[in-house]
Amino acid sequence: MSVLVGIPNLADNDRFRGYREDVLRHIEAALAAVNHEVLISPSQGKPGIEGIADAQNVLIDRALEGGFDFLWIVQADVEVPLGAFEKLSGLDVDVAQGVVPRHDDKSAFICGFMDADKKVWYLPRNAVQGMVLSGWVFAGMSCTLVKCRVLEAGVRFKYARGTGEDILFMFDVQSSGFVAKVHGGVMCGHLP
Repeated sequence: MSVLVGIPNLADNDRFRGYREDVLRHIEAALAAVNHEVLISPSQGKPGIEGIADAQNVLIDRALEGGFDFLWIVQADVEVPLGAFEKLSGLDVDVAQGVVPRHDDKSAFICGFMDADKKVWYLPRNAVQGMVLSGWVFAGMSCTLVKCRVLEAGVRFKYARGTGEDILFMFDVQSSGFVAKVHGGVMCGHLP
């Protein structure tokens, strides 16, 4: 089993650069016994969500070119806990997501269910913590393990004004017939 850990990078001087050593240390600890490679995407010329979508597509391209079994997207401000990879891969689904607290409310997670209009219905923390959620799930892209067969099928990140690239990606994953779950026992740190 081989894993590409992909960290999307928007700009060389972004605020996340100061977190890099800590984020990488957490990733290495979580994957100590797993064959893996870490790639920080090259800086993207576009700002905001459009640039993040492009950066994540660079990671997808590298995962496919490298013949990896998994792409584990870890955002540049996320600390993955020990055991995260084992828990996510243990779900044995096409896409498995950990959870992170919201920046605007640390007592709440970025996690919920999606509807056909791509609206996310966020859940209270007590409905997520320690639970495994299935159905049309969404937990951002902060800690997302993707089997490369999903990427081989052509699912990519895209930009559409007014809807996050993460919502569009998870909607496309699930509407293409792939199975996703959220593991509420994979609680990641979310740096400020």
